[in-house]
Amino acid sequence: MNYKFLFIFIPFLVFAEEIEIRLKTVANSKPIYLAKTYTDEPYFEELRSVLEFDLNTGGFAVVLPTHAAWEEALHMADVKRHFNLNTWKLEKVPFIICSAVDGKSLRVTVFDIEKGSSKSYEGIDIIGQIDVDRKQIHKLSDAIHKDLFGLEGVASCRLIYSLRENKGDAGFRSEIFLSDFDGANTRQLTFENDYCVTPCFPPHTMGLTDFTFFFVSYKTGQSKIYRSMSSEKKSEAIFDLGGNQLLPALNAKASAMAFITDVAGRPDLFVQNFDVVGRVYGKPKQVYTAPRATQASSTFSPDGKKIAFVSDKDGPPRIYLIDLNNTRKVRPQMLTKKNRENTSPSWSADGKKLAYSAKVDGVRQIWIYNFETEEEIALTTGPQNKENPSWAPDSFHLAYNTDNEEAGELFLINLNQKTPVKISKGLGQKRFPYWETR
Repeated sequence: MNYKFLFIFIPFLVFAEEIEIRLKTVANSKPIYLAKTYTDEPYFEELRSVLEFDLNTGGFAVVLPTHAAWEEALHMADVKRHFNLNTWKLEKVPFIICSAVDGKSLRVTVFDIEKGSSKSYEGIDIIGQIDVDRKQIHKLSDAIHKDLFGLEGVASCRLIYSLRENKGDAGFRSEIFLSDFDGANTRQLTFENDYCVTPCFPPHTMGLTDFTFFFVSYKTGQSKIYRSMSSEKKSEAIFDLGGNQLLPALNAKASAMAFITDVAGRPDLFVQNFDVVGRVYGKPKQVYTAPRATQASSTFSPDGKKIAFVSDKDGPPRIYLIDLNNTRKVRPQMLTKKNRENTSPSWSADGKKLAYSAKVDGVRQIWIYNFETEEEIALTTGPQNKENPSWAPDSFHLAYNTDNEEAGELFLINLNQKTPVKISKGLGQKRFPYWETR
């Protein structure tokens, strides 16, 4: 089957280590000491490393290296009872986290040295299965993050993405996968043995083991949007339309989907409404077209009243904004003006920011448009193409993929720390990350 359509129809759709953030930081990262678990079972040290990763990528803390003298002082079953606040004030470490094991239950105590307070998180059941237990640690991390920094963490959130592999004589195949936010617990969701891309979650899937998701497949020879359940190895096309459909984007209530289709003769932006149980309601509505222009990826504002989308109607692809309440005489507002090629917009849940990919000196970088200041700010630099940014529910973390035609990896970055973290593992080209929403 010929998949060149994906790159001809939307030529600017898809294209890290060396990266420097140019955004102003939100706050300085504070040092935090994570003591070794008070137990002789090495398995709990594996869980400790999960918590360490979560804290380091949360955006407000940096875990300090192991300190022998500190370990000796903290290595006790009832550390809270013997904790000497004045001694630790002299060490100038704002936060200390200690943990102990009681049977198969984990007890974690967090000391806030600056406030002179502590909090215990008890009854964390550990069953000895890393895929299950690490989820408990992610939940613990989010709770600690909110208590210390006032912002709920995203360690419990999952990512959906596509994995493209070269199958030799069979050519390239791409399937949809699911993982934890740190790239672990990967799980294959589609088994189309074909070419599947641009997956997305509907809202309210947080924590569900069985959930609906959408993706694009080329199994009929044209790109069509499909819906599937994570527990099933089958899918159904959601539109009875001719031509190609691709690049689905849901609003926050899952009551509407924006997508691109050439059913009217050129690649244009359409919106399809859904009823309260997720069924297609009415006919899809064309919300924007332009002569001799190609429309591409879109994203809804959090209130669902506006859409930011890509179009090359004025030359190179840029990102435009339209009001869905006024589409008859619509004149889209051009948002991105600094760079000549802008793609894959993603609107943050707080409504204040738009992440997108822009070509700078021949390399695609992640940029952010600030709706309050109308500024365009570079987030990344470096040699590799960076594509498909996706905001986490906290409007503070982003996932994106690198792409060099042979390989692609997923990276996690936040607006406060300068170093992105590669979270994908294994072979293949990982692309189109999309965050689960709360």
